[in-house]
Amino acid sequence: MLLVECDGAAVAIDCGVLFPERPGLGIDLLLPDITYLTERPGLLRGVILTHGHEDHIGALPRLLQELDVPVFGPRLAMALVGEKLRRQGVTATLETFTPGAHIQIGPFEIEPIHVTHSIADACAFALKTPHGTILHSGDFKIDETPVHGPGADLKRLSEWGEKGVRLLLSDSTNVDQHGHCGSESDGGPALESVMRKIPGRVFVTTFASHLHRVQQIVNASAACDRRVAVAGRGFEDSTRLAQDLGYLKMPGPGLIRATEAMQLPAGKVTVLVSGSQGEPNSALTRISEGRFKNVTLAPGDGVILSSRVIPGNERGVHGLLNRIAKSGATLHRGDREGVHVSGHAHRDELQTLLRLVKPEYFVRVHGEYRHLASHRSLAAETGVARDKCILLEDGDVLELDATGARTGERVVAGRVLLDASREGEVGLEVLRDRSHLSNDGFVVAVIAIHAQTGEITSGPDLVTRGVLRGEDDYVLLDEAKANLVSGLRAIAPESRADLLEVESEVRRILKKFFSRARRRRPLIVPHVFEM
Repeated sequence: MLLVECDGAAVAIDCGVLFPERPGLGIDLLLPDITYLTERPGLLRGVILTHGHEDHIGALPRLLQELDVPVFGPRLAMALVGEKLRRQGVTATLETFTPGAHIQIGPFEIEPIHVTHSIADACAFALKTPHGTILHSGDFKIDETPVHGPGADLKRLSEWGEKGVRLLLSDSTNVDQHGHCGSESDGGPALESVMRKIPGRVFVTTFASHLHRVQQIVNASAACDRRVAVAGRGFEDSTRLAQDLGYLKMPGPGLIRATEAMQLPAGKVTVLVSGSQGEPNSALTRISEGRFKNVTLAPGDGVILSSRVIPGNERGVHGLLNRIAKSGATLHRGDREGVHVSGHAHRDELQTLLRLVKPEYFVRVHGEYRHLASHRSLAAETGVARDKCILLEDGDVLELDATGARTGERVVAGRVLLDASREGEVGLEVLRDRSHLSNDGFVVAVIAIHAQTGEITSGPDLVTRGVLRGEDDYVLLDEAKANLVSGLRAIAPESRADLLEVESEVRRILKKFFSRARRRRPLIVPHVFEM
């Protein structure tokens, strides 16, 4: 999420989720921290969306539960947002725009500009402000032969460049890839070629919102005389919406259910399946583990991964690939066989945008930190003064006025963690406890103390998880108990009558014991009772 603020009003560009770089600790989603906005009621006047990918719209329900603001976006993005809000019981004002529209939000005059990406209806934004025009590229590439609709509106981008652009905010994802990104249309023939080599069922995974790719999978399947089925809620939702809106055209009798597909001859079936990033509960993961009802992989089948591995998901994807290989199915991966084309501009296309827009100032957005310096150098090579190519990170503020641009005081920013329940944020203390438990285990100590004398009348009993190495290690528990008894008896009787002090001493004694005996620091949970 990027915030543009002027004269006491702000507009947010996109509001998406990220997935944890390392799975574990029960964290499923990372959302933007909106503390800056919630502490300033009335500041945010609206949200504008560049396109409908989850990393640009996924956090909207949480934002709209906190802040009642309108959301503006292109047709497909708004359909996906509407479905997401309906499922979560969130109501909001949703406004659909078309490229070239005039949108007024507070002091901002905003024009969406059509660009091409790996999803229909993607757009850039020109924001006119009292201090000059800001142009946000959105996620884009320059695709002259897209699957759906016209190519990027380079003419309009150039016209804004002629008018004068103070600041360009540009997608940097593929700045290290030289040349031009391939056209999305290039993937269709490759998909058909791979399908013809597979004698059994074809399972294809990509992002469910990548409807251009889905259309080509459908077309390739029809050319190979295969019926198309869907497995996974993501594809069930996106294909239904896409057909309703006219973005997906199905030849013949249309889609079938995955269970129905398993009843047809293996060579007559393609299954669209969610889970290209190896997500633990995705359809493809469950199929590879034998947990998807009535759908299995078998020798002769082929799995096409028509996607790239998002950095941070490598472990999950590699585990998925190993399970698929064990099933006897063949693997066909991404750009190795031409079945995936990136949706993000390569270096030459990024340079084309810079030349068209001719900004006074430049800031990269949507990329990792390693892309910052590379894109900054590219902007300088293309004619932007090096001291006007500015590096920003989350929470940094860029102040732009008639005198120029400079970095201001940082604001509260970052990420909010959500687990599978989606019901509340996971705090750092909870996360530390989870990490502690996963690394060192825990010990529960149960002791009964005489109310008057402070003598131990029962126990101590120790219950452990993740601490002992095997049955022979129970001798260690006996040593821990003896150590705990002697340690408690060493403190003054009046202190033993204080339950809180006894609990503190139990933690101290057992932490020291297990640290010495196992070089571990398990979580110690004392339960001390009076009798």
